[in-house]
Amino acid sequence: MNSPIRDLEDLKTFIFVVQERSFTQAALKMGVTKAAVAKRILGLEKVWKTQLFYRNTRKVVPTREAELVFQKVTSVLESVKELENSLSNKDELEGTLRVTCVSSMASNFVSDIIELFQEQNPKIQIQLIVTDSLLDLMEESIDIGIRVGMDAPVNLVGSYLFKNRILAVVSPNYLKNTKKIHSVKDLETHNLLYLDLHKDLRFSGTELTLTKITKKRNFFSNDAASLVQMGLRGKGVLVRSFWDIEDYIQSGKLIPILKDFPLENFGNVWVVHPNNRTPSRRVMEFRDFLESECNRRFNQ
Repeated sequence: MNSPIRDLEDLKTFIFVVQERSFTQAALKMGVTKAAVAKRILGLEKVWKTQLFYRNTRKVVPTREAELVFQKVTSVLESVKELENSLSNKDELEGTLRVTCVSSMASNFVSDIIELFQEQNPKIQIQLIVTDSLLDLMEESIDIGIRVGMDAPVNLVGSYLFKNRILAVVSPNYLKNTKKIHSVKDLETHNLLYLDLHKDLRFSGTELTLTKITKKRNFFSNDAASLVQMGLRGKGVLVRSFWDIEDYIQSGKLIPILKDFPLENFGNVWVVHPNNRTPSRRVMEFRDFLESECNRRFNQ
């Protein structure tokens, strides 16, 4: 491990292979041949005297040693980039950011904020990884995550964005054609549309939870978008995070109900990044921009 590195391209190749899990994709990203990528990785393995990847016909998987060295290599390349920028007096942000969030956030506000950020920083490339799975930011080489919870996740640096308010809403047609909803107990006669993770939320001023008043429920889904579409089509009372339905409320396609008995907040929304390395300037700039935009949109 004490042998010298021949050039920075070896380190960049290593980073791309870890991120892409593929020699072929890494080669495409770098504009070189697959053989050139394989040669550089083999050279690093000889220099460091350790196997960096498990190869099979479908994908390339980093070894434990590769995962341990990945963040150090990333920091080295970030330092080189910042040095180059300082020597050339460049204030403009450059490079790639990997961001992850759930699909409903991506479509409702995260993509918009990314677009605005890139308009101000045209040399920044952003990879948005949209998934409802909870990804390991370190393992997946992700710079920024947007998460929901009471507190920032353990082992991550977190900044508060806004409260995750949950609203009960109906379409105008549904309101016209069904029994009036004056109290929480009235919901017992209505079809309820909600994610199971919200089932234990309590209506403020009462001891009633969603589970306790659910007597009719004919559509179950772990897909928030499907629930929203059912609500828009007048198939029941929809219970969703406010940021997922705010545009429909503004346009009158959904109407909030039971305003005197709001549901408890389902935690807060946080922006997080790994805590075991110093974040790059572009990570910090994007985090600050995200905080500012969310505060403007959701905390007024």
